[in-house]
Amino acid sequence: MSTAPQPLAAPSLLALSRAVDALCQLPPEQMGTSRKKHLRALEGAFRRAMEEHGLTPDAYDDLATLLGPESVNEFLRLARGGKVRGDGKKIQESDAQLRARIRAMEIVAQHARVPFERPEMPPAPAPAPVVPAPARALLLELFRGQVERSISEPFRVRFLAMYGIVLDTGASSGTLANQHVAHLARDLSTVRIQRPRQGRMAEPPPVEEWELSSATRDAFNAYLPLRDKLTRPLEHPIKHLWVSLEHNTRILPDGTHIQDPPGLPLKPRGIQRVFSRAAETLNEEMEKLLEQGDAPQYGTAGAEWEPMPTRLEPLRRAVDDELRQREDEQGGVPQVIVVRGRSA
Repeated sequence: MSTAPQPLAAPSLLALSRAVDALCQLPPEQMGTSRKKHLRALEGAFRRAMEEHGLTPDAYDDLATLLGPESVNEFLRLARGGKVRGDGKKIQESDAQLRARIRAMEIVAQHARVPFERPEMPPAPAPAPVVPAPARALLLELFRGQVERSISEPFRVRFLAMYGIVLDTGASSGTLANQHVAHLARDLSTVRIQRPRQGRMAEPPPVEEWELSSATRDAFNAYLPLRDKLTRPLEHPIKHLWVSLEHNTRILPDGTHIQDPPGLPLKPRGIQRVFSRAAETLNEEMEKLLEQGDAPQYGTAGAEWEPMPTRLEPLRRAVDDELRQREDEQGGVPQVIVVRGRSA
């Protein structure tokens, strides 16, 4: 065992470590898990940059000089070259990784109350195209027709209700995963939702109450009996609104296989899989119906069909944009009733 003395860490790195430790001890509602990972990654990256490559001479002095423009620019140059990664790879860091580094620096500087001149952010990727209103309406009509004719298998029944919630409220997968049956009004006229906390929000977002369209109410009249049939055999009551339809096999860390029964709550990733499967099926069916001339109609003129993306986000963002536009057209009156919490 070596008895050679270990080199002392630079004062600036010690100050950075203390700041990151304090931030990572904040509760989840003040600092999310993802942000904490980025902060820890920044701490390690600065240490590697300083110990293996060196930074500007005054970067060793204190946190203010470590986060000064010269030190930060040299750090980002090394990061772009893949020289401060913690995974052993030497590939160039992506723009998204560099943006995360810069945002983490801002959080540390704000916490430590040291000046920080934010460098130019790498460009963010262009948003994915949203789902046009005609395509959304055509898909809604196709699903409604299937459910009304009782030819739809359970996954279509569930998706139609889920799709209706997204069209009415712009809910994300995280919002959907947190919904309970009790959030629905008894007469299915409204639904309460609470959107996930964003970034470093000190308080949770408000609970919102949205009016449901007639199509969504009809969809829930078909889905709720199906949900009740799935959850009734379970040992413990299930409060969540969206549940699985089939058995699911999980593998534990020790290699044990566990088979979960149907009727368990869907997590955000499960919600995403629901949309992916439904989109792929719908796109195939719409193409066939268009070839046969039997596709559902939207309005008086035939709407141009565009395949539905397999991710929920483009659909949610399209609805959210329209809800905001409708609010602006009505003089800033929000199309939502705030039940509890802060109003927007």
